[in-house]
Amino acid sequence: MNGLPTALTLFRMIMGPVLAGMILWAGAVLYSDRPLAGLLFSMTLVLFVLAAATDWLDGYLARKLNAVTPLGAALDHVADKVLIACMLLALAYSALPLDLAAAAVIIVGRDLAVAGLREGLSNAGKTLPVNSLGRWKAAAEMAGVGAFLAYQGAAILLVSANVIVGLRAAAEILLWAAALIALISGAVYGYAATKRA
Repeated sequence: MNGLPTALTLFRMIMGPVLAGMILWAGAVLYSDRPLAGLLFSMTLVLFVLAAATDWLDGYLARKLNAVTPLGAALDHVADKVLIACMLLALAYSALPLDLAAAAVIIVGRDLAVAGLREGLSNAGKTLPVNSLGRWKAAAEMAGVGAFLAYQGAAILLVSANVIVGLRAAAEILLWAAALIALISGAVYGYAATKRA
């Protein structure tokens, strides 16, 4: 039972490439088989919501079962990045409009930059403390990706126009909010890194 939190974390990590593959498949069949593309985007949304929910559940269970470990904490952080990066890269390639693809580039670029800062400081025996903006960024990313997947499924399957417009607006607001928070938190991490170097 103590291994359950880590298993959930690994599930989230594995789902990143799996869901990215589903998105790419949906994009490939969009013009030849619209119902299949709509079904794939809808299935991806359901699985993504399940994977995203494990971000909260694995931490809760680790604390509840007294199974918090340094490995589990590290994997939890990596799993979030893998899931979001895979989703954003696949969506940017096959479905995102140019403005949201730019937001995706900002988010993924910031994550790579902060990971590099952490690695560099770690090699010097120093750490870069986590700031609370990261949680807000993660929440906006997850919600934004979910909203865009819902929008894609709704648009392809010709759901109500009001629903489609609302989902598109939600996705844009959330993904750009995540990009803005990414830039701010990236600057905060960069400043903290210069103080520790």
